[in-house]
Formats: sequence, structure tokens, C-alpha cells
Amino acid sequence: MMMKIHKPQICGMALTLMMAASALTFTPAQVQAQSIVKTKDIHLPDYYDATVRAAFKRGNWEGGKRLLDEGLKRYPDVSTLNELAGRYYYHKKSYDDARFYLVRALRDNNANVEAKQLIINVEEETRNYSSAICYVNELLEIHPYWKGLWRRKINLYRKQKNDVEADRLLERLCHIYPNDAQLKKDLNYRLEQRAIADRKAGDKNGAIESLQQLVNNDPKKEEHYLMLCNLLLQQGRRSEAIDVADRGVSNLPGSYRLIIKKAGILAEDNRYGEAMAFVERCMKHNHSGQLNSFYGQLQADAARAAAKSDPYILYGKVYERTKSQESLDYLLNTAITRGYYDDALTYIAAERKRKGDTEDLLYKAYIVNRRMGNAQAASSLLSRLYQRNPANKDVADELARERLTRAMEMMNNGDYGEALPLLEFAAEHSTDKEVREAAFNRMVTCNVELRRYTAAERALADYQAQFPDAPNTILKHADILSRSGRTEAALELLAKECEEEDDALTRAQYVNAYEEAAVPHIKRLIRLGAYGKAYTQSLRLLEICPLSEDGLQYAVNTSAQLKRWKEHRRWVALGRERYPNDNFYVVKQAALYTTDRKYSNSQDILLPKVAEYMGDSLLIRANSTNSSDWAMALLDRHQNDSAMAVINKAIEYDSENRLLLYTKGLIFEAKHEYDSAYVYQKYYRPGYGEEASFRRHLDGLVARGYRNGLNFEYLQGRYGEEDVITAVASIEYTRKLDDTDAVGVRFNYAGREGAAKDTKSDDQQPGGTGIQLVGEWTHQFDDLWSGTATVGLANKYFPQLMANARLTRNFTHDWEGEVHAGFRRINSYEKRFRWQATGEDSPAWVFDHWDDTHNLLLNLGIGASKTIDLFWLNGRLDLYNMKSKMYANLILQGKYFMLNDGKSCIQALASIGSAPEASMIDNAMPGTFSRLNTQVGLGGQYRIHRNVTLGVLGTWLTYYTQTNTRTGTEESPIDGVNTRYKNLFNIDVQVLISF
Repeated sequence: MMMKIHKPQICGMALTLMMAASALTFTPAQVQAQSIVKTKDIHLPDYYDATVRAAFKRGNWEGGKRLLDEGLKRYPDVSTLNELAGRYYYHKKSYDDARFYLVRALRDNNANVEAKQLIINVEEETRNYSSAICYVNELLEIHPYWKGLWRRKINLYRKQKNDVEADRLLERLCHIYPNDAQLKKDLNYRLEQRAIADRKAGDKNGAIESLQQLVNNDPKKEEHYLMLCNLLLQQGRRSEAIDVADRGVSNLPGSYRLIIKKAGILAEDNRYGEAMAFVERCMKHNHSGQLNSFYGQLQADAARAAAKSDPYILYGKVYERTKSQESLDYLLNTAITRGYYDDALTYIAAERKRKGDTEDLLYKAYIVNRRMGNAQAASSLLSRLYQRNPANKDVADELARERLTRAMEMMNNGDYGEALPLLEFAAEHSTDKEVREAAFNRMVTCNVELRRYTAAERALADYQAQFPDAPNTILKHADILSRSGRTEAALELLAKECEEEDDALTRAQYVNAYEEAAVPHIKRLIRLGAYGKAYTQSLRLLEICPLSEDGLQYAVNTSAQLKRWKEHRRWVALGRERYPNDNFYVVKQAALYTTDRKYSNSQDILLPKVAEYMGDSLLIRANSTNSSDWAMALLDRHQNDSAMAVINKAIEYDSENRLLLYTKGLIFEAKHEYDSAYVYQKYYRPGYGEEASFRRHLDGLVARGYRNGLNFEYLQGRYGEEDVITAVASIEYTRKLDDTDAVGVRFNYAGREGAAKDTKSDDQQPGGTGIQLVGEWTHQFDDLWSGTATVGLANKYFPQLMANARLTRNFTHDWEGEVHAGFRRINSYEKRFRWQATGEDSPAWVFDHWDDTHNLLLNLGIGASKTIDLFWLNGRLDLYNMKSKMYANLILQGKYFMLNDGKSCIQALASIGSAPEASMIDNAMPGTFSRLNTQVGLGGQYRIHRNVTLGVLGTWLTYYTQTNTRTGTEESPIDGVNTRYKNLFNIDVQVLISF
């Protein structure tokens, strides 16, 4: 219910943030990190860590160092503080001092990643490369898939002049991370350097191997193709040079230099026809001026060569004349060899007319169509060849390659179903190991993409059976299991391989794959609400991959959801140790401090971060929550000003937070500044069913904010055994002078029926009229203490003179105590009799008049009240002294505020004592001393309008009465007292108006 928000349980003692002003010159952002509430508590290591680190980040090295020295004196063995000292000396280039503190940091916490990175820097700067490599190896043992560390190790080997080991590591990394562009760039650079070095050293074969890797890794570099062609030509490997140039043209169709290189080699081999046909085809798409010029020169050279002698032309003339088989065979073979593909197709057609579709002619037609780029015709011819003679291994192998190529194109277009039959053929019929391996690999991929996971597993099993040493099969199997919904089986498979694998880089692959599979699985479990399984998987992830940041964060979150607070605290502490600057763990640590009611510690680590990262919503929200809880704890101890200071500091960073604004409204309400309380409490958004109650509460704040009050009251009593009415009417005006002082004046009127003189009476007091004027002053000394003083004057029935003082103090847990004292000058009436000798009756003693005397009544009392949610309970004990005799009265009462507007309530009371309850005396109601008086009552109030409240209270008073009598003769009078208990039923009606 909303009232619970108004009256929260106490959150704990407030702790303090104090910035070390004497040790550090503060910037404005640092000043904001100072606490509002002062204390003498010693700062925790987290405070020194966060504040010094922030100072270093801003460039305030000397100021941060002074505060760091203070922290090291108190906590010399804290790893993070020693790491900061090492960072300071590293910044100052004092490497020996830096090494000293960093070694201390690692001695206390060998898992301090930042300290290890710094000491690696120190060893590198001082050229202790072997030592630096050792520290890198230590980091790699616990974080084997940290790519940046492997790169750094490679660079250290370079600086150590150990290029062989550096190149070996680089190639392995490229194999593990094939999609890493920077690694590829580094490897290509090294291959370039090796090729240049081998060429200078005369090792042309080594240079050729490096360049071949280069064109495979980076097929878009023209100079690599040209260098490789030149080296192959120098080695006499001309056909390979032509193939390399042709491959370069395919990948770089705009390179006129590669076109010229291939055509030039062909021309040197007197293959002018091929060269010119090749250049002509290229010129359709490449309109380079250099290419046009070369083509003209090529034509001239071809003409000069042809002029000398060209058997192809001669045989062509012979064939035109004789159609001989010899000339046809030569022309066909030469046309294919030289690339005269149109001529070749013409001669093949002629030959097929003579001999039919022989295997040889079909194969030649296939070769020509393939070279011309007629893929569909080539595929059709190759299929016909295979159908004719499936036993021809060369044809089957060629068809397998062709189908593998087509399948790869289909896969690129997403046509996995159509690609599968082609891949199955290639895997079954190819004699080339690489083709079969590629086919099996892609069969697995197609089945996975088609969600045919059982088929994918069968294909993978066949793949492993034929290629037991094939890499990445475990990763593929795990991927299939994960995609098919068996993620936990995939994780177990990878975990087993991680435990059994000895090679660091291969194990790093498995660890990396385990984390990639586990993280989305845990995230899904959390989304489904399976926190127990998610926590178990998080622990397993941390076991396999101890430095998994995602795994640690999931362990933190799920342990909190499961309320395993001891484990949760351990994971948060580990996160703070590993990632001291990570805001996630700062927020979690702050939340634990808030839970432990160590609000000052929470603010210690939050405020520096909030000042630095003012846009981080997690930090802002954590600071707001801690500040709200802290303010409510201070409010519960009635430290209103301190609570306001805390909440105002939080609002500086989170000015639109409704919880903070509402809490500020509660503080204003406690300070009796109801207009401000109304403004800020409006920000609260009531839940379902709370709207009406909250609106009444806001109206109640408005009403309590009014400075003027006019109260009307009518109290009427009737005796139980006789129809006699006794009543009191009152009107009261109150005025709030300011936030600490209020005054009031009250006018009471009472009229009584009763005997006056010479009348027989059984009354206890004479009849007549009484009035009373009462003045009251209330003062709020501070958040804890307040006091009230009351004085009154009356002519009759009411105390003729009265004065009361009450002192009230607020305590924690919504307790309130009071002490009060006062005196009253009250009237006592006693009947006087006279002897009546004559008259209608026989002679007797008759009532003559009332004898009025005055008595001083002193009282001293204590009281206590307690608020529990919607209930207010009160008890008060009064001691009275009159004529040196002591009397007492105890009253207990309670109110239930069912509508949350501060006014509407149900009230019940009960009192007992040897004296009347004080209000009965003040209101001139009957009562006696020295005998038992009891009273019970039930009533309530209801606010019918923002300005008007109605109240009614019914009480039942039972009290002891005594009336003096006189009988006997004139000479021998007999005085006596009539005693009995009477019931008095009262009804008290009030109308309270605020304006």
C-alpha cells in the first residue's frame, strides 16, 4: 500500500563521505563527490581506488599521489593501490620504482590484469623482452583467447630479433582467426618482407612460396602477381607464370599490366593468336590507352612472325582444299592450344560429322566451352561424357570439380537445397582430396542452414571418418548441437575438449567457442526465468573460461535473483578486483552497501563515478536508490536537514527521478512544509487501486498547509438513570505564524441545571453558566523537539485558572515521547442545610445553599506514541496531587487512518484511574477523586472536503458520586453521605475548517 512508502522501515545508521581535501586539490567535479553528512569513519580501499584513479585520469597525478600515499599507509597490501602506485611511477618513467610496486601488486593478487599489463610495459621499455614474454605467458594461461596478448607476444619476439617464432605465431593466429583483417594485413606484410629478403639472398624458390601465399591471402594486389610471374619466368616455369597472370586478370580485370604480362609471355612463345585473342577479349571491358598501344604492337609482331611461317595458316589452306584428316587434326589441336576457340568449335563440329560424338571430341568441346566461359554448355558436355563412361576417373574428377564450383555459387545465393546433390556427387566421385574435403565441409554447412541437423551430423561423421585430421570438426559438431537446440550437449562436448587439449592455441579456440555458445544460452535461460539453470551454466562458463566477463556478470545477476547473497557478494568482489573501473561492478558493490545500510560507503564509490559518467543511467539509478534509502533512514531518525541535503545532491544528477522527488516531498512533510510537500509528492505514480487514496493524501497536504483553522465542538452528556443533560460548546481559532510557531485561542461555554438556594436538591453542584478562555502556543525547536504551552481562565465549572506545558521528542522507529505538567484551580461544592420548623411538611433539615471552595490540582505525566503503517497508538499516564493526596489516571487510545489523508480515521480509547481523565476536568464534566473512574470511547473523523473535516466521538464514563445529607432534630443533627456509581454517556461532535 502507498502508506508503506510514507512510513518505511528504518534502513540503518547513515555513514559519511569525506574527501581528503588536505591531500588533494579538488576540481569542481571532485567537490561534488564530497559527502553531505559528516563522520569520522576511515575510508575503505574502494574509495582510494576510485578517487585516485579518477584523479590520474584527469591528469592530476600529484594530487592523486598524495591521497594514494595515505591509502597505502592504511592498506599496504591492497593490490589495486600498489598497482596505482606502479602506474604513477610508470607515468614518471621511474621504471625501477614502478616495477617494485607492480611486483607487490601481483604478489597480493596474481590475477590483477592491469598490473600485469603495466609490468609488461615496464619490461618492454627497459628492453627486458624475455621477462615481458614471461608475464605475457602468465596472462595467456588464464586468458588464452586474448588476441591482443598474442599480438603483443609476437611484437616482443620481433624486438628480440626472433622473427622465426614471431612468424610461426602469426600464421597460427591467422589460421585460428581467418576473418581478422588486421592479422591478415600483418601476415601479408611479413610475407612481402620474406619474399624481398629471399630474392635478395638468391632463394628464388622461397620467394615464390611467399608470393604464392600472398596472392592467396590478398588476391587484389597487382604487384604480387607481377613479382611472382617474373620469378617463375626466371625459373623457366612459363606455363605457371601464364596461369598466375591469368588468375591476376580474373581478380583484377582492370589491370592492364597483368593483361600485358600474360599476352607478352604468350607472344614470346610465338603464340600470337592466343595473345591477340586474349587482349581482344580484355579490351571489351578494359579501354586503357596502354592496352590499345600494346595491342597495336602485338599485331605488328604477330604479322612479322606470320610472315616468316605459320603452320596453322598453311594447314588451314590445305584443309580448305583437301579436307584431309591430318590437316583437320592439326588445326583442331592448334586452335585449342592457341586459344582460337571459335575456330576450334568449327573444327570440332566438322570432326563430329565425320566420327560422331566420340569421347575425345566431346572432351575437347568441353575444354573449349569452359575456356570460353560457356559454363552451361561445358557442364552439359561433361555430364554427357560421364554418362557415357562413369568409369573414366578423369571425367568424373573434372565433373566433381565443376559441380563443386556450381554448388558454391548456389550456396552464395542461399540455394542450399539445390547445392546438396552437387556436393554429394563431388564428395563421392572426386579423386582430389581437397575437392572431397571441401565438398564434405559444405555438405555439413548446407544441412545446417536447411535445419537438417541429423543429416548434418551424418555428413560430419563421414567427413571425420575420411579426414580424421581435419581441423575444426569439434567446433562444427558443437555448432550443430547448439543450433538443433541441444546447447548443453554442445557445451559439454566443448568442455571435454578443453580439458583434454594440450595445445594452447587450439584450446583457446575451444574456450572461445564455449563462451560464444554459453553466453546466448545463459541469456535465453534468464529471459525464460530459469535462474537456477542460468546460474549453474554461468559457474560452468567461469570454470572453463575464468576471465569471461559475460559469465561473471551473469553469475552476479543470477545469484542475486536466487537470493544466494553469500555467493553474490563473492562474485561482486571478484568483479571489483578484476574490473575495478567497470561501472557494472561499481553499481553492484554500491547496491550491497545500500542493502547493508552502509550508505556512506555506497556514496563513496558512486559519486566519483557519477561525476565522471553523468550519462550512465545505471550509475545514476544506483546513486538515486542509495540516496533515497539513506534519506529515508535519516528521516526515520528525524534528521530532516541531513536527509534533505542527501536527496538534493542526488537530484543534481537525476533531476527527473520521481522516487527522489517524492522522497523530497516526504522530507518536506516531516518538516511541516506542506505546500512544498504537495509539489514534490505529486510526482509519485500510485499503483492500481491507490489513486483515490493518494489523491486524498495530496488534499490532506493542502489542508495541513493552510495557516488558519476554525474548529467548532459540541460535547453533550446524559446520565444513564435520569434524563439530565450536561453540555459544553467550544469555538477555537488557530494560526500558523511560520514553520515553527503556531498559536490558538479557544472559547468554552457550559450551562448547568441544578439547585441554587432554598431549594431541595440531590445535585452535586449548583446550576448556572460557565465560560472559559484558553490560549495556546506551539513551537518546533528542531527536527526532534517541540513544545506546547496552554493557559486558561474561567468563571465557573471550568478550572478557574489553568496552565499546562508539554515537551515532545521524536525517536527512531516512528516512536514519540512526551512529558507534561500543569496546575488547575478547580471548584469544590458542598451543600449547607438549615432547620425548617414550619411549613407544609413536618419539621426537618432542608438544603440552604452551596458552599464553594477552591482547590489547587497539580499534575505531572508522561506519554508515548508509535506509528505502525496506518495505525497510531498512544498511551499516557498522569499523576495528580490535591490536598496532599495523590491520584492517577491511565489512558490508552488508538487511531486507524484508513484513507491516508492525515485526518480521516477511526478512533478508540479507554482510561482508568482514581482521578478523571484530564480532558474531562478541562471540559467541566462530572468526575470524582479517590475512587475508581473508568471510561471507554469510540469515534472517528472524516474529511468531507479539502477544507472541512467532521468528527464524532462517543464515550461511556462510569464514576463514583457522593452527596452530603443531614437528618435528625434541630438539637441532634445527623450528617451523612449518599454514595453510588453513575454512568455518563457523552457525544462529542466536531467541525474542523482549514483555510
